[in-house]
Amino acid sequence: VRGVEDVPATEVALVLGAGVRWDGVPSRILQGRLDVAFELLRAGKVGRIVVSGSPESRGHSEPVVMRRYLRARGVPDEAVVLDESGVDTYSSCRTAAREHDSLIVVTTRFHLRRSIALARRFGIDAHGVGHDAAADGLRRVNARATRREFLATVKAFWLPR
Repeated sequence: VRGVEDVPATEVALVLGAGVRWDGVPSRILQGRLDVAFELLRAGKVGRIVVSGSPESRGHSEPVVMRRYLRARGVPDEAVVLDESGVDTYSSCRTAAREHDSLIVVTTRFHLRRSIALARRFGIDAHGVGHDAAADGLRRVNARATRREFLATVKAFWLPR
């Protein structure tokens, strides 16, 4: 697993969605991912952040909520690109491949290998940085998601490109 300092600089970071709370605030997992993207931008590793997620997450557009969170951290709107087609990792990577030859995938560590592999499957020169959910006090979520990841990986590579 690479950290912010270890990935090569590229034009774009792709942040994969992870849910919005009922009050329109990113879930704690999603906040962790957005914080990693913010660090990539601040470190000069990327110039823009693509936020990819569902247009309907508990009554909110996930990418709009993500942009609002980044804006509150000082990221200008022009540095954030919204992708509302990202209803799952497969869709996010497929859409990103239409616009980008290389990028840094930002997700949670348990999800990173599959995400990078999918991006590469679509022809993107992809690297990644994962948020450590377990270290961020989300051990239960991390354990459950790690188990779920096995089935999601099988599904992802069963689907045609």
